Amino acid sequence: MGPMRIRVLFLVAALSGCGMLHVKEQQAKIDAFCTLSGSVDAERRADAPLVVVLARQTGADPAQRDSWQIADHFVLEGAGRWQFMASAGTYGLVAFQDLNQDLKAQPGEPYLRLERDGIFTCKPGERRGDIALRIPAGGRSRLNETINVAALQVRSFQDQLALSLGQVTAIGEIASLSDPRFADAVAEAGLWRPFDFLFTGHPGVYFLGAYERDKIPVLFVHGINGSPANFKTLIERLDRRRFQPWVYYYPSGASLPAVADHLAQTMRKLEAQYGFTRFAVVAHSMGGLVSRGFIQRYRAGGGAEIPVFISIASPFDGHKAAETGVKKAPAVVRVWIDMSPGSDYLKSIYTGELGVPHYLLFTFRQGGGLLAAEANDGTVTVASQLRPAAQQNAVRIEGFNETHMGVLESKEVSARVNGLLERIAR
Repeated sequence: MGPMRIRVLFLVAALSGCGMLHVKEQQAKIDAFCTLSGSVDAERRADAPLVVVLARQTGADPAQRDSWQIADHFVLEGAGRWQFMASAGTYGLVAFQDLNQDLKAQPGEPYLRLERDGIFTCKPGERRGDIALRIPAGGRSRLNETINVAALQVRSFQDQLALSLGQVTAIGEIASLSDPRFADAVAEAGLWRPFDFLFTGHPGVYFLGAYERDKIPVLFVHGINGSPANFKTLIERLDRRRFQPWVYYYPSGASLPAVADHLAQTMRKLEAQYGFTRFAVVAHSMGGLVSRGFIQRYRAGGGAEIPVFISIASPFDGHKAAETGVKKAPAVVRVWIDMSPGSDYLKSIYTGELGVPHYLLFTFRQGGGLLAAEANDGTVTVASQLRPAAQQNAVRIEGFNETHMGVLESKEVSARVNGLLERIAR
């Protein structure tokens, strides 16, 4: 699942009252977010993204421009659903049709203004849904200037009371795999302290170099207790003449539906900014579960093609240790609920066709290999990796005699991954 076995993690946590106290505090902070959601469409019919902007009131007079601050933005390919998670506060919503697809609201683009009757207060833990927005074709901003909604600044830990999840998300930020944010200690904190991770780890999609239009992005998604650094060897062996590696980083203790939603919206923002037409997905361990949920959400809204999804040692049928944690731990880490066999999330990721070629690479090692009663790779059972629904949805299944983490260092696996990627570069 990651650098350490999930079973060991659970036992350590169960013996640590302090650790469980942190889990409860972290969940309480996350639960204090208010959720805003609804739909948006545009009167003008055009092949252009729709951008919903969440503005937070920071001054006393709502009629004054200086009383408002952009908190977050949500990008859609066309009419559809949007959602924000933010700290409690007073907010307003505006929306515009991004005709030139640059994530900037410019004079002349259809614009839905912020009106007084559209200002509302969102309380801690409150959920406001079914907010319908329609962008009028003749609507224009009162300000005759360009507003760059993508230029949001990452917030510090001290500014967390005015937090929106989008403000701490890395969207194409350039980093190296040796970045301190990707250190084991920070990644492990993402399991037990997912709220604090927003400020110490900064979730999101990172580039490992400047964007290159002529190279196909390969998105790497890590597993529980992991980080982008886990893919160091695979990325070093990647054909950089044809591909550019991108890495997704997230707090692995968070709920998987929320992580899948976050990745889908982050990739949609990147697509709007760079205009790429296709990308591949390579996932390890629990990252395979995140990726299936992400692909479902991303494809539901249209967008760039995903010609290949490669999963490595992924527990598609969950992990029994997570189920034990849900039943016996004094505080439950949210991801354990989704990782428990038979969970709603595990059911949901096999609802309908994925619509993307899935190459399933599984691993086995401990206990006599494939002939053992409970064959596994030292962390995940072969039975979980080869869930019948996963096999039925895969175009090819291949096994490797490797441990759960050792597979990421395997020359054979690197060559196979490169071979599968090579097919889409022809």
